[in-house]
Amino acid sequence: MSQVDRRGFIKGAVGLSTVVATGMTARGSSKQVMVKPLAARGGFPAAMIGNREMSRMLIGGNPFSGISHSEPLLYPSRVFKQYFTHEKVVETLSICVQNGINTFLGRIDENVIGFLKLYEETYGERMPWIAQTSAKAEKGATKQQIQDNIRVAADNGAIGCYVQGVSADFLVAKGNVGHIEEHVALMRKLGMLGGVGAHVNRTIEETAKAGLKPDFYMKTINRLGYNAAESDRTAQIMATVEAPWIAFKVLGAGRIDPEEGFAYALKAGADFLCVGMFDFQVEDNVKLARKLMSEMPT
Repeated sequence: MSQVDRRGFIKGAVGLSTVVATGMTARGSSKQVMVKPLAARGGFPAAMIGNREMSRMLIGGNPFSGISHSEPLLYPSRVFKQYFTHEKVVETLSICVQNGINTFLGRIDENVIGFLKLYEETYGERMPWIAQTSAKAEKGATKQQIQDNIRVAADNGAIGCYVQGVSADFLVAKGNVGHIEEHVALMRKLGMLGGVGAHVNRTIEETAKAGLKPDFYMKTINRLGYNAAESDRTAQIMATVEAPWIAFKVLGAGRIDPEEGFAYALKAGADFLCVGMFDFQVEDNVKLARKLMSEMPT
């Protein structure tokens, strides 16, 4: 099964084997990256993205990177950074794995690479990582800078990568869909799954119209429309694309109760939920998501 079919969804326990991915280093030399993904413990529902079987809930990395989305308050970002030391992140990732979440999604930067390395050193196995580009087109990053950022992800063992949502939205608005296509092609060339993020529906529509076929889409959805304008149309649009859909901002960055937020995204057809969590939230959120997924028609 090469992709998730929202009209014929396959669920089951995760069982992943060791994979060797060939990539290019930032210095241009080829290398072999040994990836030993974790098997999710606890029988959490799983599905495929490309040739990878993943838990249908992913742990999102915004809190680990001090990104709180708490405007207009100024201090929460600092609180997040103080709380999520590398040791606390490793502890939180371990709790996720023990509860059935087997994939992490987060930025391409030294902080993320640092705590993923600490996790591997601590537990002797790697946490599979889907990398989010952090060189941002809307802030002036060139195509080359974004591609250099993608190479850093490959050099550090990411199993997948995607063009960050705001950047993809910006490139589409500027008529540069071709740049997104080039970025996804590079991700695949470097041995990673290649994806496209979006905060607005137009990005999905325009990339699909252009014939892009990423391995997955990252698309926001929530009833508040927080970083997810016209969420009521998102389900209709996502039903027209074949690529698996990882839904994010499903809780409106902490503004929506998990039961309501998870149910809203799943009923809209989301194949995966990407959720940023504190360590003390993981167990309850996993139980709730498992329950809701079991109740949804497949």
